[in-house]
Amino acid sequence: MIRLALYITLAIFLALGAVWLADNPGTLLLNWQGREIRMSAAIFGLLIFLYTILCWYIFKLYRWFRTDNPLKSPKRRAKKLETRRQKGLAELDLGWAALAAWDKAAALKHGKKARSLLPMDNGPLRLLLHVSTDKAQEDYLRLLEKNPNSKLSALKFRLDKGSSPQDSSAILQEMRRLRPGNIWISRKIFDISTQLHHWAEARQELSGLDKSKAIDTETQKHLSSVINYCQALEADLSGQKKSACDFALHALKNAPSFAPAALLLARLYQAQSEKSKARKIIEATWKICPHPDLGQFFLDLEPMESPSEKFRRIQKFTALNNDALHSLHLLAKVSLDTAHWGEAKQALEKILTGNMATHETYHLLSRLEILQKNDQQAAEGHRASAAKAAPDPVWQCGACGTKQKNYAANCPDCHAFGSIVWQRPS
Repeated sequence: MIRLALYITLAIFLALGAVWLADNPGTLLLNWQGREIRMSAAIFGLLIFLYTILCWYIFKLYRWFRTDNPLKSPKRRAKKLETRRQKGLAELDLGWAALAAWDKAAALKHGKKARSLLPMDNGPLRLLLHVSTDKAQEDYLRLLEKNPNSKLSALKFRLDKGSSPQDSSAILQEMRRLRPGNIWISRKIFDISTQLHHWAEARQELSGLDKSKAIDTETQKHLSSVINYCQALEADLSGQKKSACDFALHALKNAPSFAPAALLLARLYQAQSEKSKARKIIEATWKICPHPDLGQFFLDLEPMESPSEKFRRIQKFTALNNDALHSLHLLAKVSLDTAHWGEAKQALEKILTGNMATHETYHLLSRLEILQKNDQQAAEGHRASAAKAAPDPVWQCGACGTKQKNYAANCPDCHAFGSIVWQRPS
């Protein structure tokens, strides 16, 4: 309605102007080099109108020559664009080659040239992202994030820059929105959740990985056990002893050989004056997977017993898994402490026969020579053998190989969760 009203108003004004010119025709006189031109005002207005239309058509013709030049065929234009694209790709290849040789200055130069030749391509931006720093790098990241096709790679670059766990978590959630079913993203979210101690989220991710068959059942049970163990530690530190016991029990249910959970649960039972329960937990785990810390705990469980009672108790305990290295070491150590030389020698010889000797084996043999025979020369020989023997088993990260004395759910070097395993290093 408004547009129609404007058109009607314009028509009225034009009609009024035409009536006024008809009532006042007037004349126009032009003198030029002795010649006179006479015309009415209406004719002059018509000439001005025709001149305007002519200028407009000339301008349209000029634009047509600029855009659709008849001298340049579509085939020639396509060939020119392809040549430009090939030059851009060549510059891009040169840039990546320079980056491979750590020549960032040359890579930056080729990357900028490739971008000028390929302004709509994300390839040059990815190259410039790797060779730029600070503000320029952030600008290239924003450009890549604006494009739906390259946003995922930009987020991956942000993740690899070493962001804080909180920032990494937010980046991974955005990556999951772009790729909902991606297994790698689920694994990373699980790792970050464990670093942040977000156990509920970590358990949810672990369940999703298990359902998608991304991990085997044994690994799923082990990681679930580690999560329960960490929750038990937190509950214990906060004074929630019952919750700590429940979490530790769940950890052992998923992985009966998980020594840290067994040791924690035994200590909780001992603190509650339930020594028999603590003993049963240690014995049950020792049958499956002997561990030096479990042996030391069991050894200290009865501090008031006599030497002979201690020997009989440890002899019965080590018989639960009498061929294991840690069982033989514990039996030999207690035998030496209680002057049972024959049993100590028998245990140590069994280790030597089984080619399982470590540092501790030869140190125990050295003690045996001194305590039984006071043979310093033989003891020195065993100590020399200890220097050449395999190191004693330690807590070692299954992901990066970092060795440490005490168990930790997350590796201090690579932050891998649940990969600290009790194993004998090769």
